[in-house]
Amino acid sequence: MSQATRYDLVVLLHVAADIVFVAGLLAAALVLAALSTHDAAQVARERRLVRAMRGWHRKVTTPSLALAWGFGVWLALQAGWFHSGWLHAKLALVLALSALHGLLSGSLRRASADAPAPPARAWRVLPLLALAGIVGVVWLALLKPF
Repeated sequence: MSQATRYDLVVLLHVAADIVFVAGLLAAALVLAALSTHDAAQVARERRLVRAMRGWHRKVTTPSLALAWGFGVWLALQAGWFHSGWLHAKLALVLALSALHGLLSGSLRRASADAPAPPARAWRVLPLLALAGIVGVVWLALLKPF
């Protein structure tokens, strides 16, 4: 396999892992945003949905995040992008999205407990913030503006 073919394959795998991660991140954020409008009794009635979302988050979203990071670092090393300003800005956004993933994991765990606490009202705005971060990452990756 040529170096160019290998690079293209890793780009494909990176983008595929990104898509799966973004879908899981947004789904979890939307579930928690919806639950933030409920009281504890209503959240308890939705426990099956929350547990299914938590399982998806653990088994699919988290591994896709790890794969996206691994493939992304490999691509940056191969292309010599670590000195580029756009990559530093992209990494800052990706770190923020990774931190949001951790916050979502904790909130899903708390919402799936035997005595669930409803997510905070702040979760209502987080899907929009996540989407803004995702758009920023894609913009930086495609245009490499600086």
